[in-house]
Amino acid sequence: MGRVTIRDVAAAAGVSVSCVSYILNGSTEKKYSEKTVKAVKRAAEQLGYSPNRVARNMRMQRANAIGVVTFWESGSAELLPSLRAVTEAAAALGNIAVMCTGAEDLSYINAFRNRTVDGFVLIAPSAAQYNERAHIRALTEAGAPFAIVNATLQIDGVATVIYDYYAVTAAAVRHLYERGRRRIIYVDEFSQESARELRARREGYVDTVRAFGLLPRTCDLSRLMTEELSEVEGVVCARAETARALMRRLLDEGVRFPASFDLIAASAEEAAAAGAIPLSAAAFSYREAGEYAVRSVLGMLAPCPFTPSPHLIEGKTVRA
Repeated sequence: MGRVTIRDVAAAAGVSVSCVSYILNGSTEKKYSEKTVKAVKRAAEQLGYSPNRVARNMRMQRANAIGVVTFWESGSAELLPSLRAVTEAAAALGNIAVMCTGAEDLSYINAFRNRTVDGFVLIAPSAAQYNERAHIRALTEAGAPFAIVNATLQIDGVATVIYDYYAVTAAAVRHLYERGRRRIIYVDEFSQESARELRARREGYVDTVRAFGLLPRTCDLSRLMTEELSEVEGVVCARAETARALMRRLLDEGVRFPASFDLIAASAEEAAAAGAIPLSAAAFSYREAGEYAVRSVLGMLAPCPFTPSPHLIEGKTVRA
C-alpha cells in the first residue's frame, strides 16, 4: 500500500475530507459529535496516517520556532543555563529556539513579521541597560507573542519571569537559622549597575534576621577582614561569584569552612552548586522559568507576571 492520504482516512471513517482535516488539526471552528471524532481518530491510527505538518504549518503560517533575544554577552556563563532551559522547553513542545540579533534597535521583531518565528523569549540580566517598556510596547504593537525572563516590570497581560531577590536571600537566611545558626552575616559586592537587585537582597537579609530576633550585619566583600569571621556561625553571600571569591580568600589564608562557619549563596543561578567545592545555595529553577516563558509564547498559558519559588541546593559549604 502506498502513502496513506487524508482521503483514505475519510473513506475509512465514512466522513468528508474536510471533516478529517478539522478534527486532526484540532480546529474549533466546527463542532463534531464525539462518535465522529472517535471514528476519525481510530481510522487515522489504524491506517497509520500522519498529517503533513509542513504543509499544515504553511497554511497556518506557523514556523514552529521561537526567537530568543538576549542582552547578555554571548559567552556569558550565566546566559547558558537560561538559554538551555528555553531551548529544551521549546523542543519538548515540537519547536526550535532561534537566536535573534537586533536587540539594540528592535529589528529582531522583523523575524516575526516575516513569519520566521512565532514569538520571542527575551533573556535579560538584572543589570542590563535596556528600555524594557520600549520592547514591550514594540512587541505588543507588532502582535508578537513574547515573554521576558528576569524582567523588572510586572504588568497584567504580559508574560514576565521575575526573580525575587528578596525572597531568595530570605530563604538562604532561613536555611541557616533552621540549622541552629544565630550569628549570621551578609556579604555582597556593590555595583551601581546592580543597585536595584542588591538593595532587594540586603532587605531580604535584614528583614529575615530581624524577624528571628537577631542582629543584622551587612558587609562589602572588599572591606571584610578575615578575622571578623571568627565569631560568625553563618555567612550569606549575595551571589555565587561573591561566595567563591570569599572562599578563595579563606583558603589562601588557611581558614577552614564549613568547620568554622556555614557559607551559602543567595543566588538566582542553579549552577551555583557547581565547582571544585560544591556550594550550597538558595536558587531559582532555570527549567521552571524556561518552561513558563515558552508555554506563554505558544499560548498555552495566560500571559502574566510569574515568580519562581526559591529552592535549596545542598553543597559542602553547609554542615548537615
